[in-house]
Amino acid sequence: MSRTALIVKAPTSHDLVGLRQRFAADARTGVPPHITVLFPFVPASQLDEAATTALRRAVCSVRRFDFALTDTGWFGGEILWLAPGDASPFVRLTAAVHRAFPAYPPYGGLHDGSEPHATVGDTATHAELIGAEREVRAVLPLHGRADAVTLLVEGANGVWRESAEIPLGHE
Repeated sequence: MSRTALIVKAPTSHDLVGLRQRFAADARTGVPPHITVLFPFVPASQLDEAATTALRRAVCSVRRFDFALTDTGWFGGEILWLAPGDASPFVRLTAAVHRAFPAYPPYGGLHDGSEPHATVGDTATHAELIGAEREVRAVLPLHGRADAVTLLVEGANGVWRESAEIPLGHE
């Protein structure tokens, strides 16, 4: 059963991409810098026309928005991430999709709520991630525009690929 994820692609810089390649497990399996909208999502084998229509409606209910990754944050001492200056549009987007797909809570319901973030590193020592934090802070803020949600599908080989772009609502 192929896993899927819904993401908003994050703005990138050479530094961020390089740090993620060194320190983020998902970067080494084809996942671009991103802010997660919903993971895990409906298994690929169950993404039929009805599910796709419901997804498009949910995503379209949120207007396109500009955002900036402005600061770093930590989950424990093991995961370094970038924080959007205003997380509320991401929270609205996740809530809209979750309302349409209540059987798929963010992160499988493992966390109380969902903190919008773009992971920089999760597979290094704390000291290495402190160094990565210094490097990434030098390129902040990173500005982006959320025009669409990207559906990622994990292949049998563990590599993720972009399967579809679902546009957000117009301004």
